[in-house]
Amino acid sequence: AAGLVGALVSVLIGLPALRIKGLLLAVTTLSFAIACERFFLQQPWLIGGGVEPGRPIIGDYALDTGKRYFLFGLLVFTLCLLLARNVWRSGLGRRLRALRDNEDGARAFSIPATRVKLESFALAGFFAGVGGALLGHTFAKIQPGDFTVTQNINIVAFVVIGGIGLLVGPVLGALYIIGVPQFVPLGSAALAASSFGWLVLILYFPGGLAQLVRPIRDRVIRLAAGADVPTDDPEPSAAGTEAAPLGDQSLALTRSTTAVAGKEGDVLLEVKGLAKRFGGVRAVDGVDLVVRRGETLGLIGPNGAGKTTLFEMLGGFTRPDEGAVLFSGNDITRLNPERRAKLGIVRSFQDAGLFPTLTVLETVQLALEREAPTSTFRSLLGARKADRAKEERARALISLMGLDPYIDKQTGELSTGTRRITELTCVIALEPTLILLDEPSSGVAQRETEQLGELLAKVKAYLGATLIVIEHDMPLIMSISDRVIAMESGKVIAQGTPVEVIADPIVLESYLGGSAIAVERSGSVVASTIASKCAATTKSGAPCRRNALVDGYCGQHAGALVST
Repeated sequence: AAGLVGALVSVLIGLPALRIKGLLLAVTTLSFAIACERFFLQQPWLIGGGVEPGRPIIGDYALDTGKRYFLFGLLVFTLCLLLARNVWRSGLGRRLRALRDNEDGARAFSIPATRVKLESFALAGFFAGVGGALLGHTFAKIQPGDFTVTQNINIVAFVVIGGIGLLVGPVLGALYIIGVPQFVPLGSAALAASSFGWLVLILYFPGGLAQLVRPIRDRVIRLAAGADVPTDDPEPSAAGTEAAPLGDQSLALTRSTTAVAGKEGDVLLEVKGLAKRFGGVRAVDGVDLVVRRGETLGLIGPNGAGKTTLFEMLGGFTRPDEGAVLFSGNDITRLNPERRAKLGIVRSFQDAGLFPTLTVLETVQLALEREAPTSTFRSLLGARKADRAKEERARALISLMGLDPYIDKQTGELSTGTRRITELTCVIALEPTLILLDEPSSGVAQRETEQLGELLAKVKAYLGATLIVIEHDMPLIMSISDRVIAMESGKVIAQGTPVEVIADPIVLESYLGGSAIAVERSGSVVASTIASKCAATTKSGAPCRRNALVDGYCGQHAGALVST
C-alpha cells in the first residue's frame, strides 16, 4: 500500500515538473521534501504528534524481534532489487537511461518522453514508499522529524558515491557511507576524513565506486570464461563498413505499417511559408520547399542562415510561428517529435551525442523501439522474449556496419567518427521514410568524408528512404544531392541542381564570399565530383539521374552491382 501511494504522490509531484530536467528537477523534488517535513507530516491527518506503527504480523508470524524484522526487510529489499533488475535490463530501463542522457535524442528515436518520465516517477515513488514503510516500522513511535531533508540528500549521496551506471551502485554507496562508520571504529577526525573522502572519490572517480568495481568485475568474468582480456581496438572509419556491404538479403527490412505509402517522385514533404522568430531575429523567414520521395535534398548556407532551425521545425522540436508542414499530404505542423518519428521522420544531430551511458548494443536496441515498443508490465515481470528478438536484430545490424569490436562499449567512450557509424546503424534500425541529417561529416576525418558519402548513398538505397542533408563540406553535399537549396538570413536564395546552385552568383557571394580562390578550392573538387551522371539505367530503361560516386555509378547502383 505504501508503494502504491508513494507512486501516486510521486506522479502528482512530477506532473508540474515535466518541462524541467537536471538540477531544476532535483530542486522541485527537494522543495516537496521540505514541505513534507515542515508542514504536511505535522498535520493531524498524517503523523501530527506521533503515531505508533507497531510491527507487521504475517499470518501467525509476528515480526517482533530485531532479527525477524531484519530478515523480513532483507526479503523485501531483495524483491525490490529483482524488480529494479528487471527494469534495468529491459527496454523500459533503456528508455529511462536514454531520456536521462539525451532527451531530444530519445524523442527523435520515437521514445514518448512524457509517458516515460511519469513511469520513472511512479517507479521511484513506489520504491521510496516501500522503503519508507520499512523504515517507519523500525520506530516505536513515528515523529515528523524522523523523515528529514538530510536523509533524502544522504540517499542521493548513496547513488552518486556508489555509481549511477551500475545496478548495485547505490548498495555500494550505502555500504561505504553507512556501513564503514558502523562496523569500523572511527573517531571524530576519522569521520570527518571519510566525509572529505566522498569529495576526493568523486573528483578522481566521477563514476563512483562502480567505476572501480566494473573493470575488476569484467576482468574476473573474462578470466572465469577462459577468454583473453582484449586490448583496445583501433577506431573504425567510415570505410570500415565495406567488409559487410549493405543489402544483405538475410537482413531484408520489413517496412512498418506506419510507413507512408507512395512511389518514387511523389511529393513526400511540403513546407509552406515556414517562419520562426527569436525576439527580433527572424531565424527562418517564409521558407517554401517541396521534397519528393526518393530524392536527396542538400541544404547549404553560412552559419546563422537558419538551416538547423528549419530542421528543428521539420523534426517537431520547435513550433513555427507561421506556416505549415505537410507529410504525404497530412498536416503535421503541431505533432511532437515522437509522433513524427512514428510516422517515419527521423533526424540526426550535429554532435552525434547519442546516449553516453548506453552501450552500442543498447543504443541500437533503443532504435528498434519504434517498430517494437516495450511493454511496461512485461518489463516489470522480467519477460525477455521480445527483448531477445530485439537484441538479435541489433547484433545483426551492428555486424552489418562493422561495429562488432565496440558492441559492449558505451557510446560516450567512442570517437566522433565511430558514433556517426553507430548513429547510421540506428537510422537503419528505425526504418525511416524521411531522414534529416545535420552535418553528418562533422567530426569525421577529411580522408573519410568521401567514403561517408558512399555509405550514406548505400543506407538510403537500403532503406528506400528520402534524405534532407545539412552539410558544409561542399564536395560531399554536391556529390550526394539530387537538388540543393541555399539559405541565407532565414530565406531561400537559390535552389536547383548542384551544378546550377554552385554556379549561382548569389550563392558564390553569400557562401564562398565571391573569392576566386575559395571558389576554385571548393568548386574544382565539386565540379569534378558532380560532372558526370550515373552510367546505369533504371528499370524503365531511362538513364539514371543521380550523380556518379563509384566507378561511374551512383551509390544505389554501385551497391546493387556489389551485391550481385
